[in-house]
Amino acid sequence: MSLIVFGLNHNSAPVAIREKLAHLNEMTIPEADGIKLEAVPLCTCNRVELYYSGCIKDARASFIELLARKNLKYASLKEYFYEFQGKDCIEHLFKVSSGLDSMIFGENQILHQIKSSYQDAVKKQMVRKELHCLFQKTLEVGKRVRSETLISSNRVSIASAAVELAEEVFGPINNSQALIIGAGEIANLVAVHMREHGVKRMFFINRTQSKAQELATRFKGEACSLDCLQNLLFQCDIVISSTSSAEPIISQSTMREVMKRRKNRTLFAFDIAVPRDIEPECRVIDNLVLYDVDGLKNVVNENLNHRKLESEKATKIISNEVCDFVEALREKLVIPHIQRLKEHAKQQCISELEKFFNQHPELSPELKEACEKHSRQLASKWLHKQITMLKQQGPVSAEDLECLTLDLSSCKDILPFRNAV
Repeated sequence: MSLIVFGLNHNSAPVAIREKLAHLNEMTIPEADGIKLEAVPLCTCNRVELYYSGCIKDARASFIELLARKNLKYASLKEYFYEFQGKDCIEHLFKVSSGLDSMIFGENQILHQIKSSYQDAVKKQMVRKELHCLFQKTLEVGKRVRSETLISSNRVSIASAAVELAEEVFGPINNSQALIIGAGEIANLVAVHMREHGVKRMFFINRTQSKAQELATRFKGEACSLDCLQNLLFQCDIVISSTSSAEPIISQSTMREVMKRRKNRTLFAFDIAVPRDIEPECRVIDNLVLYDVDGLKNVVNENLNHRKLESEKATKIISNEVCDFVEALREKLVIPHIQRLKEHAKQQCISELEKFFNQHPELSPELKEACEKHSRQLASKWLHKQITMLKQQGPVSAEDLECLTLDLSSCKDILPFRNAV
């Protein structure tokens, strides 16, 4: 079995490409049966990745077919994808879980997203031994890095960065009104930071109004229906949208009409959804300040610089964890082969001894016992060498094992006494 990941993120692809692959985690992964081919998709606003365990050829075919089902050609998008195998795959996932590969360095949200993606794949029966071990260890490593370093000190997330960016544009937002579109985890985090920064009033909109009402109750805001969207865009100073809609919910024509009514009043809009909720053509509209998730690359503060100083400690932890995990995985994967090898050696010893004793019925019970003891000792010495080789080389095929398997009946070194009597 081999570990492999195909993916793209904020470093390898712009949001216009990433949004084409949004919701891959909601699709059926081709050939991922949890036995021959295991799979765990990981989709966030900044990355789309698919982890496999199985034959690399089968994994690549599965990924290409998955893209095809979204009418996407792997060949035309290949420049945006990265691919890691084996140890590199493990190291990459450990870095992702630790926040070292995030747009917001050291962010905490990714650890929850990995756990959720893993649990969902388990429910869909796409995970068995190898990915179970990998993702369990990944969650441990992510927690360890955060507990032993200051990589996540002075909280920074996509949500908090959006609020900080709003303050850069408007100054203190304690007299501002904010509209939060969406009711997922990001929307919840946005509301938390809005409240911490003292925003005057919050409005919540979601397709499922009961969810909007839950947030409104929690944060002492107001829940409104989608019918109120245009009026709220006119009324509010800050708009942060993070829905899971497959299509934009705010068009350029709608935004032009809103901004015409607002006259010269600036509207700050932060679109942190992938696919985007606000048509990117809205950028050209006067007095509208629009950022998408890639705009966060320009939001650099002292907290991030402080976190990056901790990256050396985190990298060392990850390096040690990768080595330990690879060694443990290598040994675990060869256990079935070792057991087969031991059983084969045992059966060969029994068979050869039986032939030998039949040829020499005059042997006393004491001598027979000595022969048996001697054969076990010699077989054990040979097995020790072969087992060490197996552990060092890792997983082997049945053909490889057959080459290693000893035919004791033709090896005089193992039974040097066979012609002694």
